[in-house]
Formats: sequence, structure tokens, C-alpha cells
Amino acid sequence: MIDKVLQTIRPIARSIKYGRLLRRAQKDAQKEKIPALQNPVSFIFGCGRSGTTILGKLLADHPKICYLFEPYHTWRAILPSTDMILLYGETEIGSHCILSNDCITKNEIQRFNACMQSELKRSGDTSFTLIEKTPINAMRISMLSELSPRSPMLHLVRNGIDVVRSIDRLASTNTYQMSGKGDWNQWWGRDLCKWKSLATDSIANDYFSDEIAQLSTNLEMGALEWLVSLSEINKYLELLGDRLIEVRYSDLTSNSEDQLARICSHFKIEPDPSWIRQSCDKLDNARKNQGQPLALPPKMCRAFNELQDHYGFEGHAVEK
Repeated sequence: MIDKVLQTIRPIARSIKYGRLLRRAQKDAQKEKIPALQNPVSFIFGCGRSGTTILGKLLADHPKICYLFEPYHTWRAILPSTDMILLYGETEIGSHCILSNDCITKNEIQRFNACMQSELKRSGDTSFTLIEKTPINAMRISMLSELSPRSPMLHLVRNGIDVVRSIDRLASTNTYQMSGKGDWNQWWGRDLCKWKSLATDSIANDYFSDEIAQLSTNLEMGALEWLVSLSEINKYLELLGDRLIEVRYSDLTSNSEDQLARICSHFKIEPDPSWIRQSCDKLDNARKNQGQPLALPPKMCRAFNELQDHYGFEGHAVEK
């Protein structure tokens, strides 16, 4: 009986919570004459299910960091087309996974600075380093650079086989519900809107356009997300230069102390010894996700395996 009540209440409570967050962010975004941040925002991204959440939780515990966990409400207030899961309903200009600097004007820059300044003020110390984590931003590199040209960025990359199996498990479980949001999938969003956006954007950007129609399972769809995420990041490596570091999830879990010190150095924060010790204690070895072989169309299969080899990851896709 209690479980049934909670199943009814939780989706309603989530909708109320997210609605309040959006209204607050929209109010923040309207503030004018906001100067750029003294220290630029730092960004963490990577294909979903790559370990960005656990890394973010560790950084959130650092005494000198203000951490933003996937602030979809903030991005919606800055640029509505970022809401690829339609968490806040349809947008007049549509929603996208892949976004470039073409969508950024002075208005978006002003709203971005206003929202980030407001988040820092709410943290209680404007000298904190502000770190934002949203995995899908892996597909929005030039957009981020246009909003904040000096921002350091971190790409957390994980074995593609483990990633797509994790996506498959989450998308198939579908226990996370939102009130009044239609047929909500825990991974692909409202009425599979994230998948539709990803497929459309991939075709528009010439990613496997002749093979996307062949994708039907969560494994195959997740493989496209992993491929496009990594491909978009690799496209902008020269633009980012030393503003970007890549961290393998397996290295973060197996060589935690060195990797955390490296991350602190990149984000210009003190590698507090107590924080590093506690963080290392919280990191387990990278889990291997067992499951059926990953079968992909020929071009996707070849590209997937090339990236697996490039990063030294175990496992390959097979051609379907």
C-alpha cells in the first residue's frame, strides 16, 4: 500500500520540484548588466553512463567547489533548445542533442553569466570554483566555448561496451516517472524525444545517416550516442587545446589518487589531502557490464571498434 502511494506521489513531487527550479533559473537569467565570472565555469561531460555522476559527487564534497549536477532547468532558461528530453515541454524552436556556437548570441551569453553568478552567490562564497556536469554537453563543445571561451573542460570516457549495456539496462527498467509527461522513458525521455533528437541531429551532421534507420534496440541506440559523443569531442580537440583533459573511467577507479590530483590541477583547485583520501575510499573498481554481444551496422561497427582500440578498451562490436 505504501509503495503504491509513493509511486503516485513521486512523479508529482518531481514535476513540482523541476517547475520551481525552472522558474528560479528564468528569474536569474533575466538579470541584466552581469559581468563575466572572475573564474570561468569548469565543465565535465562524456557520454551518459560513463562515470560523470560519481566524479561529480566527489567534486561536490571538495571544500572549494560549487557543483552543479545536470542543471537542465538552467540550460532551458539560457537556451530552450538544450532541453532534448523535453523535461519542460515542447519548445517553439525545437530541441537538440547536438548544438554549436551558431545558436549563441549576446543574449544567451548574458543569460549564462547571470545564471552562473546566481548559482555562485547561492553557494555562499563567490570565490568557489564553479563546476557544471551535464553529459550531453559532450555534443555541444563549440556552444560551451562560445558561452565561456576560457573554460577548462574534462571528458570522462568509459569502455563503449560497458556504456551501451548500462544504457540498455536503464532504458529497459524505466522506473523513473514524471507526472504529466506522457510516455516517459528513464533514458530516452518523453515519448522517446531524446532518441528522436539524437537520430535527427546525427543525420544532419552526417553521422551514419544511412544506417540509423536500422537501429531499433537500446543497445544499438546507445552505441550511436557513445559514437556521436566521442566524435563531437574529437572534432574540437584542436579548438580546445590544453583547456580539455580526457580521463578514462578505468584510470579514475584504478589510479584514483593520481587522477584526482590531475583533475584538481586542471581545474586550478587545491588537491586537499583529506578530500583526496576520502574520495579514493569511495571509488570502487570499474564494473564490467555483462550482456549480449553488441551487433551494429557495418560503418557504425567499424567506427565503434576503432574508438575502442584508440582508447585501449577491451571488447568489440560485431557486424549485424
